[in-house]
Amino acid sequence: MSLYLIKRLFVCHRLRIDFLALVWVFSGATVFSESAFRLNVDASAPRTAVSPSLYGIFFEEINHAGEGGLYAEMVLNRDFEITTLPKGASWAGNLLRTEAKWQERKWFGNELWGWKLLAEGGSKGAIKLVTNAPLNERNPHSMRLTVRETGARIGVVNGGFFGMNFQKGKWYDLMFFARSESDTSFTLTATLASASGRENLGSATIQGVGGDWKQYRCSIQATGTDAKGRLTITANHAGTIWFDVVSLFPRDTFKNRPNGLREDLAQALADLKPAFVGFPGGAIVGGMNLDNRIQWKNSIGPIKRRRGTANLWGYWTSNGFGFHEYLQICEDLGAAALWVCNPGFSDNYRNAEYASPEQVKDFVQEALDALEYALGPTKSTWGAQRAANGHPEPFPLRYIEIGNEASTAVYRTNYPQFYEAIHAKYPSVNIISNQRLKTAPVEIVDDHKYGSPADFFGAFDKYDTAERNGPMIYVGEYGCNHLVGEGNLMAALAEAVYLLGLERNGDVVKMASYAPLFFHVDDIAWPVNLIGFDSSRVAPRASYYVQKILSANRPDEILQTQITPAVKRKSAQIFAVAGMERKSGDVLLRVVNRAATPQEVRVNLHGVAVIARSAKVTTLSSDDPQIENTVDYPDTILPVDSICVPVGNEFAYIFKPYSFTLIRLTAK
Repeated sequence: MSLYLIKRLFVCHRLRIDFLALVWVFSGATVFSESAFRLNVDASAPRTAVSPSLYGIFFEEINHAGEGGLYAEMVLNRDFEITTLPKGASWAGNLLRTEAKWQERKWFGNELWGWKLLAEGGSKGAIKLVTNAPLNERNPHSMRLTVRETGARIGVVNGGFFGMNFQKGKWYDLMFFARSESDTSFTLTATLASASGRENLGSATIQGVGGDWKQYRCSIQATGTDAKGRLTITANHAGTIWFDVVSLFPRDTFKNRPNGLREDLAQALADLKPAFVGFPGGAIVGGMNLDNRIQWKNSIGPIKRRRGTANLWGYWTSNGFGFHEYLQICEDLGAAALWVCNPGFSDNYRNAEYASPEQVKDFVQEALDALEYALGPTKSTWGAQRAANGHPEPFPLRYIEIGNEASTAVYRTNYPQFYEAIHAKYPSVNIISNQRLKTAPVEIVDDHKYGSPADFFGAFDKYDTAERNGPMIYVGEYGCNHLVGEGNLMAALAEAVYLLGLERNGDVVKMASYAPLFFHVDDIAWPVNLIGFDSSRVAPRASYYVQKILSANRPDEILQTQITPAVKRKSAQIFAVAGMERKSGDVLLRVVNRAATPQEVRVNLHGVAVIARSAKVTTLSSDDPQIENTVDYPDTILPVDSICVPVGNEFAYIFKPYSFTLIRLTAK
């Protein structure tokens, strides 16, 4: 082997040399095992365009994805409305029961869930949930603190969503509304406390608190760090004081937005480079009943006027991460917004409640109003409201989906009404259907895909036979979630194969998004998800890195790719799809080896000239296909960059066991 070639192996800065590629260099690039696979790529044959909008994300408020997660609010039950039931619902023991007899678990332990009385050193007092003299009609409950004896310290404490993450040197902004009786004036002390409550990690005083309802603010710089901290607010003398909408935010939010998003979780989304963001769901679009459905008008404007809701996934949502914030994150990510509206009935898997035929027009108008809020001129009713909320320019809403997983006959009756009204007023907005229908035009249809690794490996060619003259396809929810633990490497490899199959069918498959997106490790309602987190840490799963690699290296065209010897799909160990970037001319070779052993592959490129003698390689692999990332060990499985030399129109590579590999070949 020449000295020149040896030098080429070690000039790559910050890139690990792939040992298996090195073996091939020393053994000679033209020597192949008789057992090696042949991978033939023909760039001169007809190509299939890959949809530029293929890789997106789907957000649903599940597993505390927003409340206690992406939404940066740190206070649990800030509005004291956590006991509020949807209209028509009642308690059956510890279960909420709708009029249609659907039942959901109780999401709180007491009427002031999240809050506790703090009484130290002989202090005496009480807290109570009350409805007299409310802050406003949309949030009728407040918390009354009665101080009888002050002692050492008395007030209230809130531990947030499984702990508040305080970081030394960072600033935290507190806002709350308060009133007192008989114009009594209090001096309150707000403290960032440790998990035990014994350490003061920063505090501020707020003077002159009293009289009628008023808003109060202060800022606190943390003097220490505790990922499981808590907030305390204490009073300086006896008396009675009422609180409502108590909010604590880290000052550093994503893009420094007020009422904004947690930086690390939002950055994890930004790193996926999504083409679109779907919102708000999912089953919560329909809700447990119609009153419980997502009602976007309850989620805009000042947070004191927002009306929260009991989430059917088992917790209260304040609607702080509302319609406006959703549109804003789409803009901040450079992604198109895909909003899902209610089709005139609640979730059809939860004993649906249906609007009467006469009422459906109101749901259509609700959707039109949302589109006007996002896209309308500032002189329109809802466009003016958007401008008043700080965004005069239209938002990038490009898609609207009518309902979620709606499989009923009522949907087939309601959908045409939505389609006709929306298309007439907003013809540039793409309309997505839950069903393939004959009663109205269907531009895009939403398919969902869940299952085991075998199901996903077997679906590599699912859309090869799809109707080319029918609607375009949006795989709105996909996830390998059966027999994969909480989301292991084998799940990611199976999804990689499935996604490569979607790329191969880019003439009909336009969009895809994994679901669910987030999960708080302390409250999981859906077992397999994309990104885990707690109060201070984030742990993307292997599936996340598959999408990140594919999204950042999306070819414009798929090249004809063939593996020999050919084997039946169910027993195939190697899957490969090659594509080309038009701008760079690079050939992107993506290969999945689901075998427990390394696989030799001889690559032959036709119709394109490889002009670089080395190629960048990105590999996601492990000898253990059951391996998972967790918040304690978030880097257990990560993509690794390396280089492969020499390469050309004919070269060989050994693909690691249980691996997803991207080889980027510079070509013309």
